[in-house]
Parts: sequence; C-alpha cells; structure tokens
Amino acid sequence: MKIIKNKNVQLFTAIVIFSFTGVMAKLAAMSGIGVYFFMFLGLQILLLVGYAIIWQQILKKFALITVTAAKGMMIVLNLIWAVLIFNEIINLFNIIGTAIIITGVYIVATDEVADG
Repeated sequence: MKIIKNKNVQLFTAIVIFSFTGVMAKLAAMSGIGVYFFMFLGLQILLLVGYAIIWQQILKKFALITVTAAKGMMIVLNLIWAVLIFNEIINLFNIIGTAIIITGVYIVATDEVADG
C-alpha cells in the first residue's frame, strides 16, 4: 500500500474499511430485497476485497498479535457508526463491553512493547 506510507495509518485505514462492511450489511438488511439490497451487498463485497488486499500488506509489516489486537479496536468504530449512521443509543453495557475490549488491547499492546 504505497499511497499511505505510515504503517500505523495503514493499519487504522484497514480497520475503518472493515468496520464499514458491517454498516453495508446492516443497510442491506434494512433495505429489503431490491436494488438497494444488491447495491449495499456489492459495496460490502467491494470493501471486503479492498480490505483483504490491504490486510495482506499489513501482515508483512506487523506482528500477528499486534494486528489482531488492533482489530479489536473496531468495536469503538462500530459504536460510532451505530450512533452517527443508525441513530442508535449507546447503553451502559455497550460502554462496559467496549472498555473491557480496549483494556485487553492495551494489555496485549503494552506486553508486546515490553517483550520486543
């Protein structure tokens, strides 16, 4: 991925792209069978193909544990999309679950830095 030179930005870009696949899936499900369903389904497939290509490049630059932990941060993006796109309400259980995931990602990331 030569367009974005910073590997951390590449990783975040891949995670954002992957998070939008869920948005497309929900939009397809909400639209019912018809033109919009197939449009959102096609966009989801296109995003997944782009994500897969970027992800393979990222795996060359990071340890597998790092990218797997970073992918856990996608839950934060999912909450953001839920509020911004679908006008959903975030409840206490969403916040607690997200905090647990972020804590786990932090522990894995800091453990790798200490080991590496």
